Amino acid sequence: MKVFVIGKIGHVTHWLEDAVAALRADGVAVHVGATRNPALNARLEALMLSKWLGAPLATRICRAIEAFAPDLVLAIAASEIPPIIIEHIGALRGRPPFVGWVGDVFGEPMRRSAAAMDVVAYTDSGLVALHRRLGFGARAIYLPHGANPHIDPAALRTTRTARMVFVGHPSPRRMAVIGALRSPISLYGASWSRFALVDHQIDRRRVEAGDLAAIYAGHSAALNIRNEEHVLHGLNQRNFDPYLTETPVVAEDQPDLADCFDVGAEVLVWRDSEELNGLHERVRREPGFAASIGRMGRRRVLADHTYARRLETLMKLL
Repeated sequence: MKVFVIGKIGHVTHWLEDAVAALRADGVAVHVGATRNPALNARLEALMLSKWLGAPLATRICRAIEAFAPDLVLAIAASEIPPIIIEHIGALRGRPPFVGWVGDVFGEPMRRSAAAMDVVAYTDSGLVALHRRLGFGARAIYLPHGANPHIDPAALRTTRTARMVFVGHPSPRRMAVIGALRSPISLYGASWSRFALVDHQIDRRRVEAGDLAAIYAGHSAALNIRNEEHVLHGLNQRNFDPYLTETPVVAEDQPDLADCFDVGAEVLVWRDSEELNGLHERVRREPGFAASIGRMGRRRVLADHTYARRLETLMKLL
């Protein structure tokens, strides 16, 4: 099996890097076509996409696809990829199936990209409905995020603090939820600031992909709060990744959650600040209870939510 993956490298979520590492560990031959390099000067980057110059970056990626001859071209975070690149790939003669994978809310500007792909896969069922409401031509399917299972939790054994941990950007809703907590948690992210009522432990740094598993392994649970700026019904990577270290997820209730996990047995769910505070106190008081949720969640992720499973789903549809 050969997959050509396109997308932005160095994104804060590490989505592309996680997927590529997992598929390679599963024995899939993967070639990456970087659509954006954070180290590149913005003016030079614009020239590489200029249609007046023949969009040299798009041309380079297309040539690499032809040379690699993959069974599938997969665009990760496709809504963030310049449409000119996607259009060039879509126009390739004799190309393999071309799938876009989208995890964030999008608008009318994505119409060009959707038209050039065979299938657009969305991590959020609400985004599938949005695709259809906007009348995009390509086929739309629901395909949740995946996880890289090639992490040995035994290699990360450490003493877990009783605190929960949240890793992510502080959107206004997330700030409000954290502000309603009665006990301190750990916060990771460059933009977090101090709270007046509770002294949370804040680590203001960009978390690299290699650090994430150890962070989750060192806490009683991983808190997940939807980012109101990006999702409608769906889950993000924080719903899956903590389970790789048997760390239970304390998740905000989302319509897609029950499609992926057994609520109460594999994930702990809150709907308001009182429920969230109650769950935090329980995982602090009952480490055995938290550990059982973590084990069950890991079993579910390994069975149903790996990148290998997502690839199987795509190949059956194409």
